[in-house]
Amino acid sequence: MTERLRVGISATSLNTAHLRGMGKYLLEMCSQARPEDGVAWTLFAQDARRPMHLPREQQVQADIFDFPGDRFSLWEQVGMPRRTGQHHLDVLHWAENTMAWWQPCPAVVTIHDTIPWEMETDTRWQHWYWHRLMPAAFRRCAAVVTISESSKRDILARWPELEAKLTVIPHGIEEAYFEPPISTLPATLTAALAGARFAVYLGGPMQRKRFDWALQTLAAQPDATLKLVACGFGADAREAARKALPHELQGRVVFAEFLSDAELQALYRDAVAVLYPTLYEGFGFPAVEAQAAGTPVIFSPLGSLAELVGPLTTLVPAEDLAAWAAALNDAATLPPEARADKAARAAAWAQGFRWGESWRRHLEVYRRVAAQR
Repeated sequence: MTERLRVGISATSLNTAHLRGMGKYLLEMCSQARPEDGVAWTLFAQDARRPMHLPREQQVQADIFDFPGDRFSLWEQVGMPRRTGQHHLDVLHWAENTMAWWQPCPAVVTIHDTIPWEMETDTRWQHWYWHRLMPAAFRRCAAVVTISESSKRDILARWPELEAKLTVIPHGIEEAYFEPPISTLPATLTAALAGARFAVYLGGPMQRKRFDWALQTLAAQPDATLKLVACGFGADAREAARKALPHELQGRVVFAEFLSDAELQALYRDAVAVLYPTLYEGFGFPAVEAQAAGTPVIFSPLGSLAELVGPLTTLVPAEDLAAWAAALNDAATLPPEARADKAARAAAWAQGFRWGESWRRHLEVYRRVAAQR
């Protein structure tokens, strides 16, 4: 019988109303553990007022505690390491890009991308935190995980000394994408679409996601009845974006409220195409999810997206609007039999992105690190 492995995880991204990328990563990875793997989880979070998403059918302990000093990240730098000793952990996995310098037990960190280090900092403390404290903590840890070859290159360009302990483990997508679809669109979204054909934009208002580019692509379509469903906007951002819509696109853009994974799958399935004009991603879930759902996806081969080209991908230059408009029109007019053929090949291709494989490789890292104690 496998000896029990006590693994702690920094899980603040599970301590929220709605899961996003990092939260999905954590929940799916933990959910894949099997009884014979012998893993006992402790998930650490900070805000007891918010929901805590826990993996089902797992031996999980949630430790949600507050610690003063948010301004100086003391929950992370002092509170978490102190709790580690109380739980007698074998491995502590910092899964959200940052970690404590103080590491009482073997530590693993997932660096999803280097975007935080490319952003301007507002204070001297923030600059020191990102550019001095974090690299020092990374050098002390036992292992580093990242999610794409693109992110690996970016990490090693900044910290070449991490190469010997860096492992690339790509994300997966939810198991529902490999099963017959059972969900439908929310009634409010169906009513807003009123039977119109539509494309999907994912990414919300973040500048690098380029919602404005998706709008320009829609405006350039010969079919003026084609609509766009925009996802990833919070309530305030939805209202601001709705007010800022060009006059000619009023009535053609529908802002979706938060969608469950099953509803998102239904949205992909019913769309003529997915527009994904982002300029950088550590790992682009929509590029894989759309194809697994049988829907063409249009993006530029930037960063990790170059690793996610499948049978339903159309690659276009990032700044060539005419190419984007033509690609969307081609997808919207793709004959059903041609789409079905590509969808079958895309479903087989997407099998390479299952969370079970991601978990297996994480477990290998945990066991290797725990053996170093």
